[in-house]
Amino acid sequence: MVSKVFEGTNVEIPAVLANRDRRVATQAQLLREHPSQVVVACKLNIPGPVKNSAAIQAFFTAGLARLEDQWLACGQPFEIATSWEDAPTGPERFYLLYSAGVTVKEGTVHFEERQPANRLFDLDVLITNGGESHSLSRGDFDLPVRTCLICGRPAKECGRSRRHSVEELQARVAKLIDEATAANQRETVAEQLADQAVKAMLNEVVTWPKPGLVDPVEHRAHPDMDVFTFIQSATSLRPYFKRAATAGLNFPTVQPAPLFFNQLRLLGQRAETTMFKATAGVNTHKGTIFSLGILTGAVATLKGRQLPVTQLNVQRVVKEMLANLLATDLDGLKHGQQLTAGERQYLAYGQTGIRGEAASGFPTVFKYGLPTWRANWGMNQNDRQLTTFLKIARHTDDTTLVKRAGDPAILAWKDQQLDRFFELGGLTTKQGRQFLVNLEKDFSDRHLSLGGAADLLIATIFLASVMEGDNDHGTKD
Repeated sequence: MVSKVFEGTNVEIPAVLANRDRRVATQAQLLREHPSQVVVACKLNIPGPVKNSAAIQAFFTAGLARLEDQWLACGQPFEIATSWEDAPTGPERFYLLYSAGVTVKEGTVHFEERQPANRLFDLDVLITNGGESHSLSRGDFDLPVRTCLICGRPAKECGRSRRHSVEELQARVAKLIDEATAANQRETVAEQLADQAVKAMLNEVVTWPKPGLVDPVEHRAHPDMDVFTFIQSATSLRPYFKRAATAGLNFPTVQPAPLFFNQLRLLGQRAETTMFKATAGVNTHKGTIFSLGILTGAVATLKGRQLPVTQLNVQRVVKEMLANLLATDLDGLKHGQQLTAGERQYLAYGQTGIRGEAASGFPTVFKYGLPTWRANWGMNQNDRQLTTFLKIARHTDDTTLVKRAGDPAILAWKDQQLDRFFELGGLTTKQGRQFLVNLEKDFSDRHLSLGGAADLLIATIFLASVMEGDNDHGTKD
């Protein structure tokens, strides 16, 4: 890929000199007006006649955001005094800090040396002392001198001798900026996917009325939790989904996909601990941690490899990740071992549950969830999600339901009830809505649950958000 770093306007020497005078005057004015504060003048060292471009400016802005984060973490208050970030002579910004000059200088040197691309930043720290203003140098505090981007010698030595050509320097600078930009983009994608995962979880819990599940109106089938428990749980899991996304975005293509799933499983086990802490020991999202963690990681893998997020690609990646799952988890199980509910049902009824659904590439989500979601684009958000949930529930052998009932025969009864709901017109008719209200009461009275279908609704909402650009165009308020 050809770098766009130097796709900008050439700047002549007189303009560079005029900008230097402007910088000096600005620094002097800030020091006069704020003699008790530290001034930090920020610019970039960019070789050649092009000093600014969209790529350079984005790199500058993202880098200073990290510098600001560093100051905040160190308890160093700051304010932006002025800036000219779209100037042809290069982006510049001037900060005022309420800290000791030596502390600020040590921090800026730490930032400049923290990663290779940061060495492009020139962070000049200026103070007023005894009525005189001056710039603090690295040598004043025995801090390491700047080194050359190419050979590692002292930068001033290479600059004076012109050891490296402008073309060499530009190639190195472009590589550093492009790598930093790619890392920033991966960070943004990880944040977005984590947001979409949590949003899907919150959208599921507020959907009403869901038979046998928690919603804002009732939760008798789950008396140990309510909608607020789910909100606490969902928000506590955001860091997990960001880590799952980060792992997928950066997972090496040369490594086997099952190794990536093993990584996700470790993260998921830690996330379960986080969930239980947030909910005071209540299991709100254990299944979601598994299924949505897999999908978040799979989508991130595709984005990291710049592949489209399509059904074909998502299912391919998921199946590759989980190629060994059923054999590893279910083969060789014996009665008498300490087993999970899903493992006990596998031994008793041969149901593979969410493991089987995931290992097959989430066929219920792609065959019923997403098509129903898309077909009902004209509904309001609640009814669209509810209709999708009920369609998923109709076509899911929900192991949570079997566990609650103690008999897989409950699945046939569930299917009959949902068939009748759709025969009555679903949510588009008064009869269908009343039938659903009665069905919810029946589920609650019998302490039945459709927890497995709820996890697949979350997966559907998440994938719809990712695949359709996270918008609700076509839905009614």
